[in-house]
Amino acid sequence: METETIESDSKPKHERLPIQDHFLGWQCRVREYAMRNNEGRPTPGMCPRVSLESGTEVISALTLLLLPAQPRESIQQFHFWAQKTHDPQERYKKAVQLLSSAFYQHIEDFNGVLTGLFSKQSATVKTLVREGCCVLEFDFQQQIFRIPCSVGELLKEGQAYEFTYWHNFLFNPYLSPEVTVLGFEPDWSAASADPTLFQAENFAKKSTQ
Repeated sequence: METETIESDSKPKHERLPIQDHFLGWQCRVREYAMRNNEGRPTPGMCPRVSLESGTEVISALTLLLLPAQPRESIQQFHFWAQKTHDPQERYKKAVQLLSSAFYQHIEDFNGVLTGLFSKQSATVKTLVREGCCVLEFDFQQQIFRIPCSVGELLKEGQAYEFTYWHNFLFNPYLSPEVTVLGFEPDWSAASADPTLFQAENFAKKSTQ
C-alpha cells in the first residue's frame, strides 16, 4: 500500500460505492455518539476484529481512527491543544469537545481510510506489514461490516501519521514518541454489510410508519 494513497482522497464523490457511504455514515454515528455520550471511550464499533485473508485471527479487537480525507486542519487543532496546556484532564476534555462538535457531521469529509497506533515492538505490526493485507470485521448494534484492506506502515512525516499520533496524544499524555502507525485502505468492491444499505433503509422506513 502506498503512502500517497493514504494521504488523499483521489476518488471523485460520484465514484464512491454505496457500501462506502453506508459504512462511513454508520462509523460517523458510532464515533460521534462515543464522543458525546461515552467521554470518547472507544466502543466495539470502533474496534474491529482483524484477521488475515485465510481467516486466521490477528487480534480480536483493534482500536482504529477514521482518517479525514484532508487532515491538516485537525492536526493543527490537536497540536495547538497539546502545546497549550500540560494538564492531561484539560487536554482530554478539549479533545472530546473537538471531536463531538461537527467533526463527524459530514461523511464526505472521509473516504474510509483507517489508522492504528502501535508500539514499536508490536507483533501485530510485524504480522500485518508482512502480509500487506487483512480483513476488518465490525460487529456492533446489529450491524456487521466485513472489509478487506491493504495495510502499510505510514511515514512519520506524513499527515496520516501526524493525525493519528496527535489524536492519541490528547487522550494519552504518556504516549511514547516512538510508535508505529499503520494505515488500512479498504477495498470497497470486496466489502460486505449485514444488513445492506437497502435493508437498513427499509427497516428505518418501517420503524417510522
